[in-house]
Amino acid sequence: MVTLRELTTDDTQALTRIYSGAAVRYTTGTELTLAQAQQKVRTALARAAETPRAQWSWGIVDTDEMIGLVALRRRSPSMSTLSYILREDTWGNGYATEAVKHVVEFAFTTVGLERL
Repeated sequence: MVTLRELTTDDTQALTRIYSGAAVRYTTGTELTLAQAQQKVRTALARAAETPRAQWSWGIVDTDEMIGLVALRRRSPSMSTLSYILREDTWGNGYATEAVKHVVEFAFTTVGLERL
């Protein structure tokens, strides 16, 4: 079972591991450096403090280890997009499916979206 949690400054090493290998072939195309991971965390923390909030980013955690990242980005007052990335060695275990279920529930209940 996976859980979602807000990112912390301690997550930079985990992010560099997540944004590597085959996982980036299907996203950015380049691996994340430590400096880029630090910036990604700083950006996520800054966006978490915004009002109104336009983006939510959560670490996907399995057994106390961050294995991925899932984000919800508001595109209009009633619509958002969802994205995720998982560390390559965790693929095929249903982690993304479970994480997305949590975010979909959050999006329609807490955020009050009409479309995702």
